[in-house]
Amino acid sequence: MKTPSKINLFLKVTGRCENSYHSINTLFMPLANPADEINIDFEGAAGISIICDTPEIPCGEHNLCHKAAGKYAESRGITPNWEITIVKNIPVAAGMGGGSSDAAAVLRILNERYNKLDENELAAIALRCGADVPFFLSPRPAFARGIGNVLKYPELNLPEIPLLLINPGFPVSAAWAYKNLSPDNIGEVPADYEQKLSDALQKADLKKLSRLIHNDLATACYEKFPILRILKTELLASGAAAAEITGSGPTLFALCGSFEKRDEITSSFKRNYPQMNIIKSSIRCN
Repeated sequence: MKTPSKINLFLKVTGRCENSYHSINTLFMPLANPADEINIDFEGAAGISIICDTPEIPCGEHNLCHKAAGKYAESRGITPNWEITIVKNIPVAAGMGGGSSDAAAVLRILNERYNKLDENELAAIALRCGADVPFFLSPRPAFARGIGNVLKYPELNLPEIPLLLINPGFPVSAAWAYKNLSPDNIGEVPADYEQKLSDALQKADLKKLSRLIHNDLATACYEKFPILRILKTELLASGAAAAEITGSGPTLFALCGSFEKRDEITSSFKRNYPQMNIIKSSIRCN
């Protein structure tokens, strides 16, 4: 099963929760590229095993796919003999939801196999695995509140918006990003913000989108990693309509006015930053 990545077109931290999470208001946009791939062998050795050739990915109980599979088995009284293979293409600890998407795919595959849980039950298990996991059970554009689990799906139908992703090659943990969030950044968005963002997307109005894109977690990333601010400045100077860090970072996304402009910027950045992971993608809402 292919597992999509995501970007946050905007991310506002609205408060702190007692369980150490933060409440947010965000817009998740799923991306078909980059995507991981999850496969499950149901006739493996006893228990749950993880196979992944990406060194940064733990293959034991700390792996989010292992956690999801374990919680599914426990909730339904299943004795697992599952070998889960993860093929990684989504950068690790990049703010793009790769681990959450993979865990959601495991839950979806298991539920297709055993047909044990309804939508709400599956979402409850997903939330116990991580705040972003419920979104990836049905990955489509969604406004999210709470800790990212209260989802509202806007009706959007628009042509593809060309997108460029730049991952600088180092990880940033979500825990670090939230720990270093300035208290001054915490607050609500205007009541009409979601509608304005939906309207701008519906019309593919990149000029309006550029004024609405925002990420409260970006400030700490720019301060600790000056290269990210340099990359954003260069993206905008190269003709990107908007650029920002997604999620807890460090990946930057850039909206482009045409596929030709995206490809032009891609070529330039690949020449100037050959060590970075530069990915051509697009936003699709239809």
